[in-house]
Amino acid sequence: MQPINIIVAVDSIAALSKGTLEENVYLTDDNPLSQGKATATLTTVCAPGQWLHWKAIAVDVQSPAVIAGIDFLPHDDAPEESGVDPNVWRYVVPRWRLWTGLIPLCTPAGRYRYRLALQMGSGAQSVISINSPSIEVRR
Repeated sequence: MQPINIIVAVDSIAALSKGTLEENVYLTDDNPLSQGKATATLTTVCAPGQWLHWKAIAVDVQSPAVIAGIDFLPHDDAPEESGVDPNVWRYVVPRWRLWTGLIPLCTPAGRYRYRLALQMGSGAQSVISINSPSIEVRR
């Protein structure tokens, strides 16, 4: 099974000035079955045992973006919000431009939303997250 590559393109300057990733981040992947490509609401179709590779790319090379964390949300009814994370200390250094995960073989079919946190620059306002992307596990 081929891994799925997910590109996270972010306009760092706009995200930092507005304090949100909404309308400032665009996700796409190389799976033709995925939906919502080039939006913040990408749903990546995958299967148990498949690797996912997320890669952050900043539109502005002067303000690089790295992945601070990816956390799957416990409930699908969490709001699709975006905002500055006030607890930047909770992210483990180093932060990555590439983040890789394996879908466990025991994962039931279904849609799983996740929080994608990006760090742009440094300081208290540097980590911004969004809750709108998801994976859809199909058996």
